[in-house]
Amino acid sequence: MYLDLFDELRLNKKLVKIAGFEVAAYWAELQSILKQVVKKQTMDERGFFPLDRDFMEKETTLTVAKQLKCDEKLISLGVLLKDPEDPNKLSIAVNGMVAVITDEDTTKLKKGGKTSVDAKAAKIAGIKATMKKALLETDQDLRAAYERWIDGMIDAANCRFTKSVVQVFEQTVTQYTPDKAKRLRIIEIATTNSYKDATWAISRLSSTRQATPATKLPEQKICTGVSNDVF
Repeated sequence: MYLDLFDELRLNKKLVKIAGFEVAAYWAELQSILKQVVKKQTMDERGFFPLDRDFMEKETTLTVAKQLKCDEKLISLGVLLKDPEDPNKLSIAVNGMVAVITDEDTTKLKKGGKTSVDAKAAKIAGIKATMKKALLETDQDLRAAYERWIDGMIDAANCRFTKSVVQVFEQTVTQYTPDKAKRLRIIEIATTNSYKDATWAISRLSSTRQATPATKLPEQKICTGVSNDVF
């Protein structure tokens, strides 16, 4: 028992060197939570479990903002995944962390290696594929336009982007006009301006056609950057 505890502390010390004390403390508590999750079988079929952020803060003193920063670091190490529709649902790879903290090249791990980059790219590709499955459009040109919009939103968004957003966007465009050319133009405007709400693109199209200053709309706040809430 004491030897097991010693090994656990030694591994945490290695993680402190790699990722910092806060990430090590966060990971240790995640391990404790995971034990209960496995015991109570509260994971979903994909291996995700809900994380009570308030409980985590009480146990580690890490604020929600700091927890999210820890998430980013663990994701970069390739040992943590987030549900793309719920940032408080996590999946962790204990074996992956063991591999990380037993690697002697800590400098490489601090900077992030190719494996981490590949894991992130694979995750983003999976999210894009999931979002595209939510589309109902069968016309090849329109579907391709919608998929370009999805790719752009996920690559450059700093807002909550879910399957429901995709469905509402598509429904709004479809109900606005049966004209294929107009639909393509609306999707193009939304893609260019990173609009997740199709009504803004429709309004922009209308104001452009009318070409009167009185009908020109103010700019929508554009989503920029990359957020874990998306992944």
